[in-house]
Amino acid sequence: MPTKRDVEQVLENRDWNQLKIWAKEHKNVYRQLMTRIYVKDGLIFWRAVEGLGFLLREIEKEQPAFAVNLVRRYFWMLNDESGGTAWNASEAIGSLLAHCPETCGHFNWMLSGLLVDESLSDGALWGLVQLAQTAPHLVEPLEERIRPVLEWEAPMARGLAALIYALMRKSASDFVFYREQGPKWSVPKELEEKLKKDQEIMEIYQDGDFVQYSVQELWQMQAIVFCSEELTIKDQKVELTVASTEVGLCWLGVGPKDDEEEELRQWSRRWFPGRFLIRKREANSEVLQQLKEYLAGKRREFTIPLHQVGTPFQRQVWQELLRIPYGETRSYEDIAVRVGNPKGQRAVGMANNRNPIGIVVPCHRVIGKNGNLTGYAGGLDIKQRLLEIEGSKPSL
Repeated sequence: MPTKRDVEQVLENRDWNQLKIWAKEHKNVYRQLMTRIYVKDGLIFWRAVEGLGFLLREIEKEQPAFAVNLVRRYFWMLNDESGGTAWNASEAIGSLLAHCPETCGHFNWMLSGLLVDESLSDGALWGLVQLAQTAPHLVEPLEERIRPVLEWEAPMARGLAALIYALMRKSASDFVFYREQGPKWSVPKELEEKLKKDQEIMEIYQDGDFVQYSVQELWQMQAIVFCSEELTIKDQKVELTVASTEVGLCWLGVGPKDDEEEELRQWSRRWFPGRFLIRKREANSEVLQQLKEYLAGKRREFTIPLHQVGTPFQRQVWQELLRIPYGETRSYEDIAVRVGNPKGQRAVGMANNRNPIGIVVPCHRVIGKNGNLTGYAGGLDIKQRLLEIEGSKPSL
């Protein structure tokens, strides 16, 4: 059984891989995380909150009712009969709902009900922020409960409510691929102008650390919307993860969705610092439709707006990839010549490998000079199948 120091070290390093191992070998470690959450003492507390949600998500893969029972226990611990012993329960419940929305999402109303308790409201709002990112449809019906908080005196509560509004608006109507009918998550013009000028500063736990924002920044927060879906490439089923900004598609990865999501988060921290990621399909529905048509052999060109970010050289290489016609291939040397660096095949290969928008920006159409396939982030078998769909069949 992991010791208290082992748990602290995992939290200090934010080592979720170790939590995955414990989820299989030592499920009872969640009790240590619950104990750690009793003390709200800074960064390690928040990592314990996040870690508890992550651990329960892993455990419930084998025991689907596990997380639900813990959420129920937390709510029971808040009532008078239990003596109210669940310190910082609202943060823990929020993390559990955000990590396990399919099994625990029906507690969304109960979580929002905690807003009436001043000692629990900040934690409940933080939890609703997390839920707005992982399952915004569960926050959608809660607008009337959250709206009054925008005018609360406490800056933290006001800021968290502003962020929820920003995330809910960005998850649908502000994105180029999806337009939602009707004015949702809007406020009177006078209140909106007030929020746009609100310079009160607060510190929010985000992606493992504390980040400072003003209420104004949270109200106008930018986001990245992503989703994962299983599609078939010829005879092979694969998971595709796509993500877009308000400008266009910025990420398309082939691989297990959990791995892709973690890579997407690391990548977005570098290229879109401060943005929040929202899991929602609608904003990427056109991307997925065009991908299905392409994989079925019914589409040769994508008409999706792109939001490409990278170094100047990488973007130059990626522009050349977009110029490779459907059904044709180019060598790394060909691309190097076209970007004005005839001896830069290795640099072209690295830029090709770091292309964040696979398939649509067709890095699979770049092959070795001898006609053989070379490295591909999704695997050479996927690269081979993509080229076969297009009618080009280089050898592995």
